[in-house]
Amino acid sequence: MIERSLYPVDLSNVLRKRWGEEAFDAAELPNDSILESLIDTAYQASLLREESDPVQCRIMVASPDDVELAAVAKADGLYSIEFEDQSALSAHEIRKMAAAAGYYRSLIAVNVDASENTINIWGMVVTGANWVNHTEFTVHDAAALPGKLVIHVLGAGHLIFAKGLRRVVETVGGQRLPEGFDPFRSNCLPNRFKTFRDRQLSKLNLVSHSDGMCKPCDSFARDVSQSVIRRVLSLVRGRGHGGMIIYVSDALDPRLDKWLRMRIRFKPGDSTMRFEQLLLKVVQRAVEVGAMNGLSKVRWQDFLQMHDASLAKLHNSLVEYSHFLADLMSVDGALVIDHELRLIGFGGEILGDSHVSSIERAIDLEAEKSVTESADSSGTRHRSAYRLVSSVQDAIAMVVSQDGGVRFVAHEGGRLVYWPYLP
Repeated sequence: MIERSLYPVDLSNVLRKRWGEEAFDAAELPNDSILESLIDTAYQASLLREESDPVQCRIMVASPDDVELAAVAKADGLYSIEFEDQSALSAHEIRKMAAAAGYYRSLIAVNVDASENTINIWGMVVTGANWVNHTEFTVHDAAALPGKLVIHVLGAGHLIFAKGLRRVVETVGGQRLPEGFDPFRSNCLPNRFKTFRDRQLSKLNLVSHSDGMCKPCDSFARDVSQSVIRRVLSLVRGRGHGGMIIYVSDALDPRLDKWLRMRIRFKPGDSTMRFEQLLLKVVQRAVEVGAMNGLSKVRWQDFLQMHDASLAKLHNSLVEYSHFLADLMSVDGALVIDHELRLIGFGGEILGDSHVSSIERAIDLEAEKSVTESADSSGTRHRSAYRLVSSVQDAIAMVVSQDGGVRFVAHEGGRLVYWPYLP
């Protein structure tokens, strides 16, 4: 079956339908004419470039005196800056504004006038970068946003439509994506760590309560692990330096000496297994608290709502460990970790002069669909990761650009693939 591309009128209809399915107030969306104009303008802006960089930005539809915007700003420390003169929204205005309203830290604020059928840029809303981690895995960290229409412009033909921080519709190249693009939610990548998680869970002392045993749900250890790495990525993004994490299957793999020269290599010992120890303690204590609360299974959401001094202390230790990893990534080169999250070294220089000419960009989370891109269109750090993973095919690289973009790089289905991290 041939899939027809979504045009502004089609996408407007899809967005209204999804908005209703999420039980959002239909009145929160502009009228058809303005909504179609917003979509078309954002799409046209996505095709432009500012010098050599693609246009990336977020656009929020809200008036300068919006009550909800003021309330969120007061509660969460966001703030808006109003321009002295408003300008009509256009693709080229978005292009010019995008450099100042950095995608990860600010939004371009626009106001719609239904009576005049106009859309004007009135200012910026500064959010900081913590919103990136707004998922159920880091609920208590997230910066709030008003529940307004927000349009993410991510690259040529790549748009996300959200209500505040909640994604509603995403489209790439005129085709709608069925879900948010968060590689942590895939099966193929987390499954590479399953043996480690299973071994950790086998060490647990399950706790009984009046209705039976309490145990962690299948995804709990994974969610704890991912919360740490999500925080690391957020911290590195916020510093604007960029960085890379490389996961290898075995710290003693002889291939590493051929492909990696580390500035600092850690001496094996208990201290390099700090995360493994913390993970086991967190899961064990969460099960104990869950049993006291009559739970048969503990989920990440349950963990976030537990009030327990020991868990709070352990959670703080996870936060501190995230900062430690982010600090290691501040050194030029890669932080190298094995699949058991054991520290191997940092400042890793990727060696070899092999050339990777192309890479597949995953269109779905399992990389069953992909599009081919020239590797030369990526930055130096990305191309280094491509070379490594192309040769050490069980490795995974997470690459953070100086502009805050993140890509996961791995071999999947016999292909070298990258996933953009867009939670």
